[in-house]
Amino acid sequence: MNQNQNKNDNFKNNALDFVSSNNNSEFKHINSGELFGSIIGYDDIKKIFTLSFLSEKPVHILLVGPPASAKTLFLMACMKLERSYFALGSHSSKVGMLDYLFEKRPRYFIIDEIEHMPLKDQTVLLSLMETGIITETKHQKQRSSQLKTWVFASCNNKDKLLTPILSRFIVLHFKQYSFDNFVTITKGIFKKEILPEDIAYDVAKEVWYKLKSKDIRDCLKLGRMCKTKEEIEWLVKTIKHYK
Repeated sequence: MNQNQNKNDNFKNNALDFVSSNNNSEFKHINSGELFGSIIGYDDIKKIFTLSFLSEKPVHILLVGPPASAKTLFLMACMKLERSYFALGSHSSKVGMLDYLFEKRPRYFIIDEIEHMPLKDQTVLLSLMETGIITETKHQKQRSSQLKTWVFASCNNKDKLLTPILSRFIVLHFKQYSFDNFVTITKGIFKKEILPEDIAYDVAKEVWYKLKSKDIRDCLKLGRMCKTKEEIEWLVKTIKHYK
């Protein structure tokens, strides 16, 4: 087996701890297997994220897809990174975002529902992504700084984003789960929580068919409270009653 093939296999299996090629002390070892351990499949996207972590300069990634697709799982994983900051696009404000960027200087800026970020706030993000420079003028005083920040974001629809911002992302599109995918991912998530496969299957089936949800987070809620099929059915029936 040649060196390149061996390298690709290591990426796919997440068997190595990856670190920046220039050994910059600002970078921490990132165990890709642990970081994305709860995500079943998507080895190619895991590899793209890992390559982004390894890049000497920031490479930004946008995940686009319907609610409850795997994009949320990737953002949740990235939140485990050191010096990461999570924000909801709908709750962001220009002042709050700038204050945090100046004070905390995050390495990774993670934004869910970025399409709900107001246009004036998107301009701050654009400058950060393009040059790393952030500026603010307040009370006739100006402050500026330059950061080295990776932006990882998700959205259901990218049409509301400024075109210049989109051009600075690697854009990856997710499809909604099929039932088989949903079951497989649910089983994978609960392996770490020692939930038997048959119970994980029952959780996925009840969430999919009875609660009409395709959100893995709903499976997590049920699986952490119920250990038998009877308990799952009772909890789902009760939730539906009060829905």
